[in-house]
Amino acid sequence: MLLTPGAAWTCVPIRRIEDLRDAVLGAGLEATQMSRGGFSGGLAFSQRDGIVSTSGLIGGRVALRGPLSQDMLTIGIGLDVAPGTTHWHRERQTGNIVVFFPGDEHSALYTPGSLYATVNVTAERLEEEAARENLVLDAKSLGGTGFHPRLMDPKVIATLRDRMRRMHGGIGTPGDAAIGRIMLLAAIRHLGRQPRARTTGAEPGLHGRIVERARDYIAAHLAEPMTVDEIAAAAFTSRRTLFRAFADLLDDTARGYVRRLRLHRIHHDLASEAEASCTVALVANRWGLSELGRVAGLYCDLFGELPGETRARRRGQSGTRRIDHPALEAVLSP
Repeated sequence: MLLTPGAAWTCVPIRRIEDLRDAVLGAGLEATQMSRGGFSGGLAFSQRDGIVSTSGLIGGRVALRGPLSQDMLTIGIGLDVAPGTTHWHRERQTGNIVVFFPGDEHSALYTPGSLYATVNVTAERLEEEAARENLVLDAKSLGGTGFHPRLMDPKVIATLRDRMRRMHGGIGTPGDAAIGRIMLLAAIRHLGRQPRARTTGAEPGLHGRIVERARDYIAAHLAEPMTVDEIAAAAFTSRRTLFRAFADLLDDTARGYVRRLRLHRIHHDLASEAEASCTVALVANRWGLSELGRVAGLYCDLFGELPGETRARRRGQSGTRRIDHPALEAVLSP
């Protein structure tokens, strides 16, 4: 199933067992119907800001097997687990939270009425989001595929369950687009740990050197694709220490700093007479940002105006907006 990145949730009914191949979006699971008669329930999907979210309301007895993702971590939350539901032949309950590493096998039996939600995210993104919460959560601390020994807070589960049941029932709200991120943050706060206390007084100076080396590398490669691992290597440090250094000194992450710098380059080019013939799409792509709708939102958050408004000011057309690309029309139009 193809989704529009950044869109709100897409809800589809489960009409036949084959629909559950996407019990986690894109997984291609082996689904086996274990009860007679018709099948019911629904699936809901969202893809927003690098987070892929799925929710399933299962109306029959079904066995699901196979990896949930080949290249991303999958975090699963049991929002309303019906009696008799098992994972790896052990009965599970409401509030269970499980992590699957990329490529690891999932084997479950769901019973009627079960409601679950999953979030797919890269290990890099998970670590970065945890750092924003001042928590540590990386592949090493997760320890591998498996269930967390502690159930999630019942109040959190109740809130998420209510939101997802309303969505499956066709009663959406404007805030539903953010549910995937809300679920991710809830999981991070449950799974993450506090950073260990520092034991040396030399870290402020060390962090300063790390940040400066990282910023030099970022500036030299800003128009090229780059990963946090590459930035950390250029700064002669680990990803975790890089996160802490940027958080302590810039109140940002390395990835956030890269994005901020690219937006500044876009702003400079759009305001420059030398770039008068360039479209917003061309300028954004030059600096490594290709999701034009998202670029417009980030740009507006940072500068308080849309890219087209920056161009209009330069051209002396303060009362006119120009839409430079069809994909931006919904964002730039009044």
